[in-house]
Amino acid sequence: MEFEFARGHAILEESTVLFTADEINNTVKKIATAINHEITDEVPVFLTVMNGGMFFAANLLQHFKFPIICDYIHCSRYGDETFGSNHITWFRQPKIETIKDKNVYIIDDILDEGHTLAEVSRFVKNVGAKSCKLVVLIDKKIDKEKPITSDFIGFEAPNKFLFGYGMDIYGLFRNLSEVYIYNS
Repeated sequence: MEFEFARGHAILEESTVLFTADEINNTVKKIATAINHEITDEVPVFLTVMNGGMFFAANLLQHFKFPIICDYIHCSRYGDETFGSNHITWFRQPKIETIKDKNVYIIDDILDEGHTLAEVSRFVKNVGAKSCKLVVLIDKKIDKEKPITSDFIGFEAPNKFLFGYGMDIYGLFRNLSEVYIYNS
């Protein structure tokens, strides 16, 4: 969906900051510290869910001072919509040898309804990962049970439409260093 510059600007003006850049950066450091305590003598795989997880992953991974394997997976239930469908579209999966017999950490921006992350986790486990843990910046509190839970959570958020710091609204504003609630 194509937006005019003025409409994009209006979306930002109609929104409020939920988490500031400083709050996010401090929380990312805490998550990295917790993961650091788990890593012993094996090279882990950090698998970023694109596109939303890339900002969180870039911030998180710079805090590790040990060898890691970075890869990504790309699938979606949303496309250009603001709500999920029942169908998951796969755009890219990593090579099986990257995951097989490895400790894998799946990184994503938000655990919303959890269907996409449940599918990613199922894929990782089915190709033979030694372990599979989910790392999310935000766990959105919704009024129904999710098919998956996260092992590492930065923030809990209300069931509102969020964007910024990797999350988009109509394909816009992934680049923001804060997380916003769209109020309109």
